[in-house]
Amino acid sequence: MTHWGELLEAANRSRPHLFANSPLPSRAAAAPDPTDEDRTAAGRLHIQLVSRIATQALPYVDGEEVAALTSVYQLFKEARTIFDEHPQCGLLNDLVWHVLNVHVRPFTAKWHRLSERGALEALDATDTFRDELARLQPILRRMDALLVAIRDGAPFAEPGIDGAMDHNKSIAEEMNASLPWGIDEKFGGLPPRVAAGINSAERAAIAQRRTLYAARLAAQGRTAPEQDWTERPHAAALAISGGGIRSATFALGVLVALARRNLLFQFDYLSTVSGGGYIGAFMTTFLSSQFLSSETTAGPPLGLLRDDLPFQREDGEAAALRHVRHHSKYLATGSGVERLQIAFAQVYGMVMNGLGVIYLAAIAAVVEYMLRLALPPAAFWPTPVLIAGAALLLTPFVLPLLWRRPAHRSMADRLLLVLCLILIVLLAWHGLGWLHHNLRWHPLYLLIPLAPLLASALLALSGRMAAPLRILLYIVSWVALPLVVVGAELIIYDQLDGNTVLPVLGATSNIFIAGVLVAIGFWLFCDLFDINFTAPHRHYKKKLAEAYLVQPDPADPLGPLRQNVSVPLSSCNEAGRGPYHLINCALNVPASKASRMQGRLTDFFLFSRDFCGSPLTGHQPTDAWERLNTDLDIGTAMAISGAAAAPQMGTGTIKSLSFWLALFNIRLGHWIRNPGHARAAEVGPPGLSYLLQEVLGQADETRPFLNVSDGGHIENLGVYELLRRRCKYIVAIDGEQDAQMTFHGLTTLQRLAAIDLGVTIEIGLDALRLSKTSGLSHSHFAFCRIRYPNAERGGSESFGYLIYLKLSLTGNEGEFIRRYRLDEPDFPHHSTANQFFTEAQFEAYRSLGEHVGDKLFLSAIVGPGMSRSSEVWIEPWFHAIGQNLLTPQP
Repeated sequence: MTHWGELLEAANRSRPHLFANSPLPSRAAAAPDPTDEDRTAAGRLHIQLVSRIATQALPYVDGEEVAALTSVYQLFKEARTIFDEHPQCGLLNDLVWHVLNVHVRPFTAKWHRLSERGALEALDATDTFRDELARLQPILRRMDALLVAIRDGAPFAEPGIDGAMDHNKSIAEEMNASLPWGIDEKFGGLPPRVAAGINSAERAAIAQRRTLYAARLAAQGRTAPEQDWTERPHAAALAISGGGIRSATFALGVLVALARRNLLFQFDYLSTVSGGGYIGAFMTTFLSSQFLSSETTAGPPLGLLRDDLPFQREDGEAAALRHVRHHSKYLATGSGVERLQIAFAQVYGMVMNGLGVIYLAAIAAVVEYMLRLALPPAAFWPTPVLIAGAALLLTPFVLPLLWRRPAHRSMADRLLLVLCLILIVLLAWHGLGWLHHNLRWHPLYLLIPLAPLLASALLALSGRMAAPLRILLYIVSWVALPLVVVGAELIIYDQLDGNTVLPVLGATSNIFIAGVLVAIGFWLFCDLFDINFTAPHRHYKKKLAEAYLVQPDPADPLGPLRQNVSVPLSSCNEAGRGPYHLINCALNVPASKASRMQGRLTDFFLFSRDFCGSPLTGHQPTDAWERLNTDLDIGTAMAISGAAAAPQMGTGTIKSLSFWLALFNIRLGHWIRNPGHARAAEVGPPGLSYLLQEVLGQADETRPFLNVSDGGHIENLGVYELLRRRCKYIVAIDGEQDAQMTFHGLTTLQRLAAIDLGVTIEIGLDALRLSKTSGLSHSHFAFCRIRYPNAERGGSESFGYLIYLKLSLTGNEGEFIRRYRLDEPDFPHHSTANQFFTEAQFEAYRSLGEHVGDKLFLSAIVGPGMSRSSEVWIEPWFHAIGQNLLTPQP
């Protein structure tokens, strides 16, 4: 038999203390032993506690908050009923009501009142509710352990969570399994030799970073909880999605939240795409500075520890972050002269593109004019109808005769092709002749291309529309290019066939001038013309670089920052202060004959410190790319990765708009020399032929220049290359425009990873979907299991884990964010085309990112200890979340 005093002394020995500052323990020391009445009442109360959410875990994404509150609230009613039926339980009655009144009642009083106001139904405070419930549950479990000891007449035993041990053990065993990182020779999608070279270079860089921070921690007397942290076999990675400045700003807030808990320096990889590359390039460029360190200045050192720049915030926001904030309208910054330069450069590009099209039409007009002069008059030729009739009469007899002989069967198809081409050429010849004779040039004809232009605009801007109307608009928009080229050819031909310009030369005047102009045009468009120069890419890069590529000034490290810093890719992060940066782009190859490109039109293209390239073109050392592309630095890679608008946009190409995008010089993509091509160093700049490839969708991987654009044109989350490297722990920040929560980026990644890498991602997104009543999400993130295939035959799968952070609202954001949403109903999914953020808009997205990042450390998810800690380690953090959100393997 256990005495009251012993029970209460044991129950009060460790936290949480049930009877702190209470006279009950001293009363219990002098009280007689528990009676049968006490044991019966204790047993009944134990059943009430153990069968309720009061002592059972409420998984973060499961359960109903109102039901959980009701379950705790009803403990008061059940306790009254039990003690009414067992009035002799004096001390037990006092003990139970002390716990209920002191510990439980403040919780139920607060949340019952908020629930009555509709707070929980509106998802306004569910995170805080779960957090406070998680703090209350250890108290109730401790009281339950006391009740069990009274019921059984046994010593007090420290409480556990019934039914959770097997679950926790299963999840722990799974998450503790080793997953060596690196590109797998079988499943990585790259040749083994290439994979080995990339793995070796990246492992050396990651080892350098780990060693640097291990030494810095040791110098501060701090050590990691993991043994041999620098030698751990698995990799942790951070991915930042596309979405323009919206994604960059949202991600900045998340990075601030992670930095505050000392997590940033632990990530081995940083993978960015499009807008995510803005903030990723900012971090890599700033940390690549060779001039500022703790040894050379009195200020904070550069790095990713909590007290380092650029994320150190003890004395207010760091100057680098303040600079980014002040450049939130990066495209509209600069002097009036600079803006005029950009505007005129854009007009110049449009004019050159238009002249290029006219030049091709001029060549066609000159060739046609000279042929018509040299050949017999049109009356000499049979009409197209007679030609067509003759071909139709002869073909049924000739082709079967050829088909009878196996050796001649291939000739049958060739003959049919030749006959059809002859027929088409003759029809075109007579058609042009008819147009020349009956259609004379008039300035109003310039209005004709407006029809396909408007049709293309309607297709791009409209949502769903009736199929017949959409088909009609497609047909009209498709005639844009031939209509403009043929129209220009007719106009030029009409001038050639008119009065002479130079009477001294007589009838040859016009053709002479046309010939001279064609020759000059050949020199201009086939030798001097550079579509990289006329494209807005260089201006886009410059404005981005002024906003995000900053470093301390070596002459004045604590003064104004240097802007538009050029850091060669091969020199990025040489000191090892930051994670290994992977910049994701899309290689546009719609005309590729490679079978794996059919239907996809594009391939994954990667810029990194040591290797650049794609599976289709191969990967070469970065310095080889830099030797051929002298302007290739981290700013160029960032701008290419964010080249959202272009005639060719990978899987997002809008063919009906390609011609107009090229003509109006909306071409943020870039042509780069391919060191894997034998003639890449010999040829001149990309000229008119490459522009035509963009317009016609004929780019491939066989020419010296490659067309590269926004990585979001194939995979917008930036996680694909991390899966190729078999990273175990991945945090993905998704800031793409997704107002309806369709999760296009994540589901596209899921499909591509399964097809290309054999990797399966288990995704549960119900907590992120919009509520039909409130229009809000239930959570800001999802926790996904990644299944990596093993190379050995019959080998079991290996597991990785993905924290998927979504740009979302749940209703528990701060007042500033709520107020901003009232003013801007599109928040937080303003169009990616909006690259001119106001200060309020920037702060709304940044604050939301920090809020969402903080939600990853709720006590309800990671436990009270880690929730309050400023020193969080990746592996325990992921394990804590996994214990709460993962379900065991079947």
